[in-house]
Amino acid sequence: MSRSLLTVVLFFVAVLSSAAGQQADANEPNNEIGDATDLSSSQSASSSIYPAGDTDFYMIFVESQGILQAQLSNVPAEMKGRIDFYGRNHEWITRKDAENPGEGVVLTVDIGKPGWYYFAVGDLNGGSYGSDYSLTLSFEPVIDEEPNGEIGDATEVQPAETVDAYTFPAGDVDFYKIFLNSSGILKASLSNVPAAIAGSMKGRIDLYGKNMNWITRKDAENPGDDVVLTIDIGTPGWYYLGVGDLNGGSYNSTYEFLATFEPVVDVEPDNEIADATDIQKGSDIKGFIFPAGDVDFYKIYIDAPGPLQASLNNVPKSTKASMKGRIDFYGKNYNWITRMDAEKPGDSVLLKVDIGKAGWYYFGIGDLNGGSYDMQYSFSVT
Repeated sequence: MSRSLLTVVLFFVAVLSSAAGQQADANEPNNEIGDATDLSSSQSASSSIYPAGDTDFYMIFVESQGILQAQLSNVPAEMKGRIDFYGRNHEWITRKDAENPGEGVVLTVDIGKPGWYYFAVGDLNGGSYGSDYSLTLSFEPVIDEEPNGEIGDATEVQPAETVDAYTFPAGDVDFYKIFLNSSGILKASLSNVPAAIAGSMKGRIDLYGKNMNWITRKDAENPGDDVVLTIDIGTPGWYYLGVGDLNGGSYNSTYEFLATFEPVVDVEPDNEIADATDIQKGSDIKGFIFPAGDVDFYKIYIDAPGPLQASLNNVPKSTKASMKGRIDFYGKNYNWITRMDAEKPGDSVLLKVDIGKAGWYYFGIGDLNGGSYDMQYSFSVT
């Protein structure tokens, strides 16, 4: 055999031997998503990028919500790795690339629904390599037992009942509903909010009415802070609360949510002049200014002309604010006549007026500070 012929033969033997060696990759053929290698059992694989432009696909079955992580390591020195992630319907979702050739890659994703998920491993340098990379998959279940991601699926809670729940996956909002059987003060608190390496939860509490109408909200000032929302409830019924994260994160530790309720029951529906409560001369009347902006109306029959005196005493005081009382006086046709205001918050109020004719007269009691109070005032007419 001539030297030139021998050289050609040896070249083809080397090529065939190399190709045969690459086909020893136990995971091939997996260069299409439909031929993805199942890693749901072993959770790891060692494979090679061969030939140039090769992409290796893998699939895993996830049984619950949780955090799925793919780690690419032991990559050949010239390979610049990429991991692509696909959903249950083979739709592309996201990817993570190596910063430099030879470096590892870690891709972490939140899984919101059980099912099959897919990973693809490729080389941004478009090379082929005779040594294997390693791919390791891991999964951490994060199971929030309540399917309350929509207001219509809100979880019922009782006053003073503590709830521990997850903000998961990213963008999750948890809804709760509570039945309040009277007027009063509702206080919703969010505490022990989770923290992560990437950042801490910046909590938000939204409040909705019985028709699922948005009412108000309270946000944390800083990530990791507690949140407390306090609001006056004027009418009984169902109310809804939404808990979310302004940072749009997801966390594998729970927050703590608590709703408490303090009834404040003013038995007289007298916040309109037409519903004014009938009182007698000399009677000591007790009432609440509740909710904020409330005005209580009273009516009295005067049977003869003469001087009349109305007094507002024991006005509520608190460390945050005190009531600054006002007494308005109306005639028998609901016509406004005069008023008297307290000089300072917490002061009593005394209104004096001469009555020229017998008949019904009306008084309105309000707070110039526009507050609400869980303590009663005293009102009397002489």
